[in-house]
Amino acid sequence: MQAVNCAILGSRGLVAQRYLQRLVNHDWFNPVSIVGSSSTIGMKIQDLPWSLDEERPNLPNITVLGLNDLDSLAAELKEKRVSVIFSAIPDSIANDVEKSLAEKGFCVISHASIHRLKGEVPLVIPDVNSDHLRILESQSYGTGSLISCSNCMVVPIALTLYPLLAKFDFSKVKITTEQSLSGGGRKMLERGRSGLPIDSSIPGESESVVSELNRILGRKNEGIFQEANLDIKVWCSRSNHDFGHLATVEIDFINQISAHEIIETWQFFSSEVFDPRLPSSSNVINFVDGKLDPVKHRWGGSEPKFPDKDLYAGMPVSVAEIEVSDKKLIFKLLSDNTIRGAAGYGVLLAELLLADEIIQDNNLINVSFNQSN
Repeated sequence: MQAVNCAILGSRGLVAQRYLQRLVNHDWFNPVSIVGSSSTIGMKIQDLPWSLDEERPNLPNITVLGLNDLDSLAAELKEKRVSVIFSAIPDSIANDVEKSLAEKGFCVISHASIHRLKGEVPLVIPDVNSDHLRILESQSYGTGSLISCSNCMVVPIALTLYPLLAKFDFSKVKITTEQSLSGGGRKMLERGRSGLPIDSSIPGESESVVSELNRILGRKNEGIFQEANLDIKVWCSRSNHDFGHLATVEIDFINQISAHEIIETWQFFSSEVFDPRLPSSSNVINFVDGKLDPVKHRWGGSEPKFPDKDLYAGMPVSVAEIEVSDKKLIFKLLSDNTIRGAAGYGVLLAELLLADEIIQDNNLINVSFNQSN
């Protein structure tokens, strides 16, 4: 079975290495190119410092390429028959680089915040709003495409709000987050681990969560995707733990609800959106008794030892401490920000694009889309 050749933009960052970890043993994708910063160009990926806690998997013999000449980079990627590019590069360079590569015929899956609110770029969580991929039909990149992944804190919140919003009417939502050090990148994680002080504030994060949630949860009306315009208030802070984003969510409903209705709705949604075609698809909600533990529960019920082989690991959102009183629901959630919030989510999105033939590679199509986990 021939897999799709892909490239990763980023080499040392947590999300880039999480992508590499999840792709090296993936049956559908074959990472053949890694593109890094000037400090890593020419190095073998086996020789780069490994930033994740899990043991480094067996990596292919790849030399890191650079971004200094996009024409030459595109030519080399085409020579290697790359179809999909997973991009985890900073906003400061993402706009020009990712747009250029899309224009050169690649499918670019981006984690840059700069694209997320652009009307011509779909902002998609596969389990929630895959219908927004229809926006690709109006993109002007020829055979290429550019798709945006949301903020890593937005993903678990959207996954828990969406099924409730589809069944019940909200009056307002309040969200308080405790986001891990790794959400701020490799250097912040290293700083926190070394005992240096960390600023608990995350400038602009609350506004990003609100705007992205409203876009993702929006629906199509007369052929146009319109924002949800929910009354959402968000307070975001950085917490001194390594991985896993926590949030407390409080929802005021228009009508009275029960805990049974809420849990049943989540259970039905979790089983309904599971897609046995996609290797990274999972049950969305992992219910936890007691308090959430970022070390244990960010894996969503799976063992954390081999996330390079277990694509389920880190994909479910753990939910606990569910309280219902009259018209109010309060619950807590936890999600791995580098997997469900980033690389695992991006791989799931790419799987969906291939399974639904939204993107195609004329050189591959030996991949079987009827696999199950």
